[in-house]
Amino acid sequence: EGSTGVNMFTAVGSGSTWDYWEYCGDRLMKEIQIGEVHLHGDDLYFHSKRTGGLGDLDIWVTTRNDFGYWSDPINITEVNTNGLDGFPFISSDGNEMWFMRTYLGSPAIYRSKNVGGNWQEPELIVSQFAGEPTLDAAGNLYFVHHFYKNDEMIEADIYMAEKKK
Repeated sequence: EGSTGVNMFTAVGSGSTWDYWEYCGDRLMKEIQIGEVHLHGDDLYFHSKRTGGLGDLDIWVTTRNDFGYWSDPINITEVNTNGLDGFPFISSDGNEMWFMRTYLGSPAIYRSKNVGGNWQEPELIVSQFAGEPTLDAAGNLYFVHHFYKNDEMIEADIYMAEKKK
């Protein structure tokens, strides 16, 4: 969720070090209220409980212009529900959004395809206790598998699902 207690920074990579750290600014952190983010080109996808959403967490997008200003965020209503929708990941070609949503009371991974500039109805990919999806260049899916006992998360492990050839 968007929070002023957690801040995002940019840095310039040089070999094995990162230099020129810079706070991303109050526009993103306080006005737009970004949460978990994924940057795809000049589009920043994020989840937030900001006003104007459909439910708990929603997925939004803001775009950086040539002057470095971030646009007013747009709620991606095609993928959001009145529940928790978050942790977006956009494929390198921009044609797929992978994200987490609550399914039968636990986190699950969904995918929405972008067809003609429009996000399609999401489909369930990995059900129950799976979240925070990321894909590598080969299309393999990495996710966190959460283990609960007595409604308390006791463990979270990273799993990989290899893309079928």
